Amino acid sequence: MRARPAPDRVGSDWLADDMMLALSILAPQGREAAVIQGVLDRAGVKAVCIPTLADLIPTIAEAAGIVVTEETLTGPDLPALLAAVASQPAWSDLSFLVLATKQSRPRSATQVALLQALGNTLLLERPLDADTLVRAATSAIRARARQLSARELNATLEQRMLDRTAAARQSEAELRAMFDSFPESLFLVNATADGPVFEHVNPAAEAVIGRPAADVLGRTVSQTLPPQRAAVLELNVARCLQTGSTVRYVSEIAGPLADGLPERVLDFVLTPIPGEGPKLSRVMGVARDVTARSLLEVKLRQAQKMEAVGQLTGGVAHDFNNLLQVVVGGLALLERAQDAARRSQLIESIRRAALRGGELTKRLLTVARRQQLRPAPLDLRTWLDAGAGELMTRALRGDIATVVMIALDLPPVLVDAAELELALLNIAVNAREAMPSGGTVRVTAAPVSLSVDGDPDGLHGAFVQLAIADTGVGMDAATQARVFEPFFTTKEIGQGTGLGLAQVYGFARQSGGSVRLTSQAGKGTTVTLLLPVSAESLATPPQKQVAVPDGASGYSILVCEDDEDVAALVVDLLRQLGHTPTRVAGAVAAVNILSQDWPCDLLFTDVLMPGGMDGLALAREVRRHRPGLPVLLTTGYAGGGAADVPLGVPLLRKPYRIEQLQSAIDRTMTAALA
Repeated sequence: MRARPAPDRVGSDWLADDMMLALSILAPQGREAAVIQGVLDRAGVKAVCIPTLADLIPTIAEAAGIVVTEETLTGPDLPALLAAVASQPAWSDLSFLVLATKQSRPRSATQVALLQALGNTLLLERPLDADTLVRAATSAIRARARQLSARELNATLEQRMLDRTAAARQSEAELRAMFDSFPESLFLVNATADGPVFEHVNPAAEAVIGRPAADVLGRTVSQTLPPQRAAVLELNVARCLQTGSTVRYVSEIAGPLADGLPERVLDFVLTPIPGEGPKLSRVMGVARDVTARSLLEVKLRQAQKMEAVGQLTGGVAHDFNNLLQVVVGGLALLERAQDAARRSQLIESIRRAALRGGELTKRLLTVARRQQLRPAPLDLRTWLDAGAGELMTRALRGDIATVVMIALDLPPVLVDAAELELALLNIAVNAREAMPSGGTVRVTAAPVSLSVDGDPDGLHGAFVQLAIADTGVGMDAATQARVFEPFFTTKEIGQGTGLGLAQVYGFARQSGGSVRLTSQAGKGTTVTLLLPVSAESLATPPQKQVAVPDGASGYSILVCEDDEDVAALVVDLLRQLGHTPTRVAGAVAAVNILSQDWPCDLLFTDVLMPGGMDGLALAREVRRHRPGLPVLLTTGYAGGGAADVPLGVPLLRKPYRIEQLQSAIDRTMTAALA
């Protein structure tokens, strides 16, 4: 090494006193090691001379770097040195400054392999000046310092990770303890391609599921629960994940008890759990046992039902006794009347009483939601323009103005047009009575979207709100609370039945919607019907008109009626209309006579009959043996089989007038000819 002035103490400017690192020097020939140490010492770089290769190996872990002559890297201790270098920890990359004599030819493969085995190696050829040596030594120390700092930082980070992992495990243990000890049923499901899979269930949920956790975890809902319960849970889990919001529903589980009540009623609350990605896949469920509360609600509803039945019975008895009084008294006078005009007057009074009885029955069935509706797509704008609006106007007085505002592009609603017309008339009559000095009735219709969480009746989806607002006297809070009760009325005795708004409510609920009423004393009342939007398009009017045979020409009609009095009356009515009726007392007799190819143009049968075969079963049997024979059904009952009459099947409701009977026959025959 050429002797020249050493540079300034370059190391002292960046190494703190407590981080002074030392280089190990292995140059055993002559005074080379002492010269190198002296040069580094003057530059402020600490170095230690090592006598042999065997003594160098233990210093590797603590050395800042190794300065070694190439010719020293040989002998029996070299493999141990290379093994020590190879076994350095991951953070360590010890620098080797190898002093080599300049060669005239390339190094051998063995020499190159040795230098590569040392790893981080810098080859310095002799003669070497002091400045180059100091810079190489300083770089090695800086690199070693960074490695040691990284080691300390990694150790700190590793400890932090261990601490955080321990804290997370502690939190997880606490959450698991809370999860398992929670008194209500808790479960966690994860949505997969095969369906929701149970990830966790607490002991309380085991009782609800009916199986221990070991048999539940990792299995799909469909593999764990009975089919019906599994389908309901899967449907609501999918709904929860699709909407990203909490879903709540009530489910009855296990078999019914002897009294017909469910064994257990559960209130389910499903909440989506956010994950790492934007897509939701996990749902936390809570199932609360509300069986006791449900039983109390059932008892309360039963008490309310009995109270309502008592009120309803009293009202029905009052109105029907009045109607029967007219019939019975009128018949008694009819027997004694000699004057033709008087007899005609009595007959008309009896007829009106009978019609009022039929109308009262119809309203009662609507209130009880037992009236079979015939819903069809209906355009409210066209319906109001075609006569419903004019009918409502006629129900009002001349001093009451009518304003109709229908939203553009209003979707069709799915309702029974006749029942909607009756509801509109009932509302109009109440509005008229609330405006004795005149006023305005405003009819508006607009689409609205309802949410199951925000609607008091649990409605959700697309609806049309048909609002009828008046400027009348309004109602107080006590009246509003009872306004939809059957037979409740603020009118004087004999001025109203108290069924108007009750019919409106029953019709709206049975149609799949609802009705709302808002009122303020002195400022008027608004009745809003919520009608479901039809998923079907409006029916296209038929283009072809089919000729209907004149009823006077007469049809051969088989009458199937078990009631003797009703059968005699029907036969007389048909004869009056020019038809040829034949009466049988039951469905079996009708099948027997028709199976003998008895000539018949129409089967007219009651729906409810004794003998094991009702009118619907008879119609199906007839269509199987005589598919071309038209069938007209009739009934005076709204429950039972009448509720099963398919839409489109001709049905004539009792009581009916002779004109209605002929019209029903004509429509049935028209449909058959079409």
